[in-house]
Amino acid sequence: MNILDVIERFPNQEVCIAYLEKARWDNTPMCPHCESEHVGRKNESGVIGRWNCHDCHASFRVTHGTIFHDTKVPFRNGLLPYR
Repeated sequence: MNILDVIERFPNQEVCIAYLEKARWDNTPMCPHCESEHVGRKNESGVIGRWNCHDCHASFRVTHGTIFHDTKVPFRNGLLPYR
């Protein structure tokens, strides 16, 4: 896979997050704080990929505890070469 394939496969932030969620949770999201599966997507306008735990009430993203944790750079920007 080359950079053009990557850019085509991941055209936006939403697709990148969906891929990470599938890879990490295999369609069964889990709270990284208490390991509960009783979670749901956060319903806020403009918030992408944020989850809420209904047991411990933590808010988290799929990137919690990974090298992407707390990054402010959109995933696609990290894939593009510097100009």
